[in-house]
Amino acid sequence: MEKKTMDINIIEKKENKLLERLEVRFELEYPAATPQRLAVRSKLAALINYDESLVIIKKIHQEAGMRKSTGLAHAYKSAEILQQVEPKYLIKRNTPPEQEEKA
Repeated sequence: MEKKTMDINIIEKKENKLLERLEVRFELEYPAATPQRLAVRSKLAALINYDESLVIIKKIHQEAGMRKSTGLAHAYKSAEILQQVEPKYLIKRNTPPEQEEKA
């Protein structure tokens, strides 16, 4: 039997030229528990052809009892712009644990 993984459907892509980022609204479908933020980030980065380190998952909203979530992500053109625009707590939340220890 094939094990189903999460699916990401992009609902909307919007280019924000002022902040030099791509704003992506997406929908997640998954068979079990809500996927971790870092797993969603890596799969979404691959879908939109951005470096994973330049993608920030702003929020993931789940309806109770559903195996579906909606979310918002920002993908930046450079790490410098990401550091200037995004709050530090969101950057930390979107950083893998082994990278946090080095910083």
